[in-house]
Amino acid sequence: MSDFISKNIWSDFTKDPEMPGFSFRDTDEKNENCVTALLERWDAGTYEAPHHHPNDDMSIIVKGEIAIQFYIKQDGELVKDGEEVILSTGQTGYIQANRIHSVLYKTDCDMVYIQDRVFGFESDE
Repeated sequence: MSDFISKNIWSDFTKDPEMPGFSFRDTDEKNENCVTALLERWDAGTYEAPHHHPNDDMSIIVKGEIAIQFYIKQDGELVKDGEEVILSTGQTGYIQANRIHSVLYKTDCDMVYIQDRVFGFESDE
C-alpha cells in the first residue's frame, strides 16, 4: 500500500494574507506550484492500458469501483507488481510519480482526480 501514500500533492501551498487560516494551490500552469484538478466520469468496462504520470496523483472515488494493477519493467517487459488494488465509493488512492499502472472501471464511476503539477500522461504499452 505504500504506492498509495503521497504527501507532495499536499505541499507547496500559498497563504492568502487576506484570509487567515486559508492556503491553496491553484491550476495556473504558469505557477510552478500548480495542481491539475479534474472531475471525471468513466463508463463501466473502460480500460486504461498500462501508463504512468510524471507527477504524483490522487483519485477520490465519488461513485463506483475501479481496479488498479501496478507493473514493473523487467528485461523490457511489463510484469504485474502485486495484486489488483480495488477502490470503491468513498475511498481515495494515491499513486507515486512514474509508477506504471492500468485501471479498469468496474462500474460507472465519478471521480475527483488531482495531479501534482501540470497533467501528464505517458503510455507504457
